[in-house]
Amino acid sequence: MTPTTSNSNPIIIIDDDTDDLELFKEAFKELGIENEILVFTDGFKFYDFISTTDRNSFFIFCDINMNRLNGFELKKMIFDNEEIRLKCIPFLMLSTSSASASVLEAYSLNVQGYFIKPNTVQGIKDMFDIVVKYWSLSQRPASAQ
Repeated sequence: MTPTTSNSNPIIIIDDDTDDLELFKEAFKELGIENEILVFTDGFKFYDFISTTDRNSFFIFCDINMNRLNGFELKKMIFDNEEIRLKCIPFLMLSTSSASASVLEAYSLNVQGYFIKPNTVQGIKDMFDIVVKYWSLSQRPASAQ
């Protein structure tokens, strides 16, 4: 079943693993999700983008383990910037770790979800399918639409 989305804003993926990014893009394509997928391989480049764009976004998937700026550091920068924070973009963490300390740190930074990276294409598709459906149904402040 193809997910339907009432939100046509771009989906943002921040991850420095090019193999994972290709799998993610393929999963969105196979699911028939028509939203533009914006990919950033560097947290600083994403922060520059989100700081200067007027475009709204559907949601953000961010890997935790990245070289220059990890996902926790990036989320803290966003949380500390009121202008970006008030855009109310759902921020979801991706990790290969299910360590309770990582999960706690993510939620202490007010993420809206913490997901373990699936290790199969079907697992990735299932994860994206559920996330897109959930955020399509979830209400957000009018200014964030």
